[in-house]
Amino acid sequence: MEVLIAVVSMLLVLALFPLLLWRRRSIGQHEHEQEDQNEVPHPPVRQAGTRGRMRRRTVASTSSSAFTSEDVLDEDGEEEPEAEYYAPKSSKKKEMKRQEREAQRQAEEGAREIRRTKQDRYAEMRHQKDEQREAEERRKEEEARAQKAKEEEALNAEFEKWKDVFSVETEGTGEEMQDGGQGLLFDFVEYIKKNKCVFLEDLAAEFKLRTQDCINRILSLEKMGRLYGVMDDRGKYIYISLEEMKFVADYIKRQGRVSIAHLASKSNEFIDLEPKLNLDEVPADLNKDWKVNNESNAIAVA
Repeated sequence: MEVLIAVVSMLLVLALFPLLLWRRRSIGQHEHEQEDQNEVPHPPVRQAGTRGRMRRRTVASTSSSAFTSEDVLDEDGEEEPEAEYYAPKSSKKKEMKRQEREAQRQAEEGAREIRRTKQDRYAEMRHQKDEQREAEERRKEEEARAQKAKEEEALNAEFEKWKDVFSVETEGTGEEMQDGGQGLLFDFVEYIKKNKCVFLEDLAAEFKLRTQDCINRILSLEKMGRLYGVMDDRGKYIYISLEEMKFVADYIKRQGRVSIAHLASKSNEFIDLEPKLNLDEVPADLNKDWKVNNESNAIAVA
């Protein structure tokens, strides 16, 4: 802006300087002519001088009017820079407001973009968690199916072992042999349940098995959930029913902390060691043996 003012000032000086020189010359010539007229009075010349003065006055008035018009033009020229000076200020304010609005718009757009990014990230994480949970559920289902198939395979293998151990003397079809094996398995379990406390050697002799095979069968039946009991190191197996196990659990809940020795001392109250056989249907010698065995079992457990 200062440079613009300086340029305008120089232009004004350059415009006024020739006018001042011309005015000074015209004034000097006018004074010189007046002196000449005063020294030599000459009417024709005076008339010519008068016409010349009139022409000079006309020229002077014309020049003064021209000077005035130039001044007006100069003044207009000075006013134009002022208008130009104020015009950039208003445009600068508008530009600043526009830039502020643009910056605010960009900030809002950036905030919206950040929110969208967070929402997308959260949705992606939730989707990944859902996929992981579904994969975990599928894995558990597959493991459950595999475990079930494994158990069924083990049961089938166990049943095949039982079929090999318990031979069926009677001839018949495959279904009859399977029914016979199932019947022998049922008899084996019922024998233990009815006697409550059995010697493993007697059990093996009863079903024509080796003692170790008899132990393996009992352990297999416990895994299958067909039997529940306790096997001691003296070769006895004591069957415990679900009702008796429930009675023991209720007693522990009522008493709180109970030692194993205390439970052993209360075993006669918890577990009924009396066989469930119908003694009237058993021969006298076998009935005598059952009584002796039960008395010895009761003494051993006590």
